[in-house]
Amino acid sequence: MIGLRRHTLVWLSQAPGAEDAQDRALVDRWQADGRPFVVCRRRGEPGELSLGFCAVHDKFPEIRPRRIAAHTLAKHVVRIARPPGLKEVAKCRPAAAHAAAFARLGTEAARAGLDLRIYGSWMWQALTGEPHVRPSSDLDILVEVRGRRDADGAAGFLEHQEPGLPFKLDGELVFADGGEVQWREYRQDTPEVLLKAVDSVRMIRREALRP
Repeated sequence: MIGLRRHTLVWLSQAPGAEDAQDRALVDRWQADGRPFVVCRRRGEPGELSLGFCAVHDKFPEIRPRRIAAHTLAKHVVRIARPPGLKEVAKCRPAAAHAAAFARLGTEAARAGLDLRIYGSWMWQALTGEPHVRPSSDLDILVEVRGRRDADGAAGFLEHQEPGLPFKLDGELVFADGGEVQWREYRQDTPEVLLKAVDSVRMIRREALRP
């Protein structure tokens, strides 16, 4: 399921463009450090790839990291990868309570046959070693699902696990045929769900998703 869809990590052959001089300086440094950008929903012209990353303030790292928008062409992508898994994120030395929760969540996910991928603040902290996580930070999870049956199981798993964790579980179910649905919304069992993709955001009938 790796492809140029939302949340995919990409490494580039050259620095992408940015909105202003301040952001361009941050983008250039990020690229020079060999760090990946994350694919976002397209904001520009067809054929353009919208990207983002989170930058920690040099002088005041206690300030919440700022999201930086960038853009490039797909031809400049030289490497792609899924977001890191739970084990990789746990290597960034979280507090003891979080480390124990990661281990327990990872064990239960393996038993359920789920591959939990992490994005958001925990991902950026794991990738950069910089302080992106705050005491109130959620754990943003991606779960790849083939269709509604898988999605039912994955959303039920997350709902069951959350009460025993020291953080909220946010995140999305990644459908194989394209698009992502927020797992809490999916769990509500409404007739329609909001399906996000790299080039669109639309309401879709639940039964239109693959069974």
